[in-house]
Amino acid sequence: MLSKDPPSISHTVSSVTDLPILSQKSARDSQQKTSSKTLPLLRRPSRIKHRPQDDIEVQSLLQGDDTLRQDLEAANVAYLEKLALHIQPHSVRLTGLPVEVQEGIIDHLAGHIVGIFPSSAGIPHGSRNWSTAMRHPRRKQLSDMALVSKTWRGLIQERLYRHIKIKGTYAGFAECKDWFYKHDHLRRHVRHFEVWMPVWEVKASRRKTDIALMPSTHDLRGTRAGARAAAVVVQEISDMAQAFQQASHNVALEDIFTHIRDQFPEAYALTIEGGHGKRTPLIKAQRPKLESAVRLPQLLGSTPKDTLAMNPNIGSLVLKGAWNIVREPSDFYMLKTALPNLREYHCTYAKPKIQAYAAMCCIMKYYPSSIHHLNICLEGLTSKPSSTPGKWRSLYSSYHICNDIGRVLPNLDTLSYTGRICGALFTNAVDAAEKSRDTSRLKSVDLIVRNCCRGQGCYSDATGIYQIDFIRAFKNLVIEAVRSLFTFTSLHYLRIRFLDLDSPNPLLNPYFHLQGNKVTGIWNDEILSLLRAARPDAEYEGLDFTDCSGRRGEGFVDHILGGLVPLPRGGRPRSMNVDAYAALAEARSST
Repeated sequence: MLSKDPPSISHTVSSVTDLPILSQKSARDSQQKTSSKTLPLLRRPSRIKHRPQDDIEVQSLLQGDDTLRQDLEAANVAYLEKLALHIQPHSVRLTGLPVEVQEGIIDHLAGHIVGIFPSSAGIPHGSRNWSTAMRHPRRKQLSDMALVSKTWRGLIQERLYRHIKIKGTYAGFAECKDWFYKHDHLRRHVRHFEVWMPVWEVKASRRKTDIALMPSTHDLRGTRAGARAAAVVVQEISDMAQAFQQASHNVALEDIFTHIRDQFPEAYALTIEGGHGKRTPLIKAQRPKLESAVRLPQLLGSTPKDTLAMNPNIGSLVLKGAWNIVREPSDFYMLKTALPNLREYHCTYAKPKIQAYAAMCCIMKYYPSSIHHLNICLEGLTSKPSSTPGKWRSLYSSYHICNDIGRVLPNLDTLSYTGRICGALFTNAVDAAEKSRDTSRLKSVDLIVRNCCRGQGCYSDATGIYQIDFIRAFKNLVIEAVRSLFTFTSLHYLRIRFLDLDSPNPLLNPYFHLQGNKVTGIWNDEILSLLRAARPDAEYEGLDFTDCSGRRGEGFVDHILGGLVPLPRGGRPRSMNVDAYAALAEARSST
């Protein structure tokens, strides 16, 4: 006879949950054992007559069995989840990583942050391009990464605002001040503040729509209407030259120095781009006192003063288009007085100027001893020839920048120079180092030769691989540089190269490069003997002692003159005897 009272479900569940259930298989086995002990077999006796009420009792027992199984499975799952919390390790998320690890991930995705100081910049020869040192080209993609987490937002903001570039107008500075007034927490991220001064502006009488609404001839080609429209376009383009005037709303140097002092106290580098053009005016040091020119005095700083605002935190000054900023030595000393802790000075002139050459010579005579990294470019990399030889020779009696830079070279860590240069640079440097009792700290010299200084008896000022006078001057420059290695023992990076944009064979432009113990470039017997004595471990790469008289195999000179230059796969030759240029000049003069 079947029992009408089913067993207690709660009692069965509690007894099962107390058992150490380790897996679903063991749970199913326990369920089968429990059901076989607590529930009777639902078999119909063969000798008992079937009755309908028995089916009702069996149906209720089956329903109770299903409920029991569901409770057992729920208890088993709960126990397994509780056990997993103690056995399995905690899940590691991106936000749970240390800040250093997250910063390393960002460095891998967006590039490493360049150090502020030259020693931490990671550049072997000390020179760097401040235009791109702290600026990220993919700023939009980088800003999207700030949405990952709050930690990433701070790290991304540090990169985005590390270098900011502002237009040097009253409106541009007012907009910059208003932005950082609303986002005060971003000030501490600014390390490099750059200002570009516009040279031209649209006249007030001409609107932008007048220039933008020029007729298009794309759909009227080959028709009379198209010809008339083209004539109108030519007329409009000719009128555009009269639609611009010199910029009249630019800020003064006083406004720049006051702004960076008040807004960005942790900035280290300051870049001022003065622009270049014909008859461009000098950037004013003080703000004009006329009321018509000063529209926003409260937004840009205090009242005008005789000197610029002091910025002791600025350690690097970069001047682009320096002709509009420094034309006299007094202009430089005014900037240096406002920057007492200046360590790096970069000055670039777009075109060669006689007055700029003379001013730089005067600056070098009273060069501040606190500046240890010097980068001067007196001639930009243009294809136009420089000034006539007569103008330059007239300066040598009073101004010779090779002598002036040579006297301060032992006090520098790095030197980068572009312009006219000769061996007197290293001769005066050696003399100054021997007179001084201090140990020289010079580590890097990078020279881009635009021309070599010539003596009074030389009337040729041409440059190129076929000009024998220039090749001789370049060879003397390299010889004096190698001879200076006896004195400057810490100098491990020396590069002297001639860049000629109009050269018929640019890969054959003479150069000399010493980095560590590896040497490439031009050589002769004198250079080799001096190098072996000064640096015994230094060796030339790919040194070729082939005769350079013009009889190299199938005709070395003939291949060069014919345009078939036998160069290695890596580009320009790793080493070349300087006498080969004399053979080139002789072969070309005979043709």
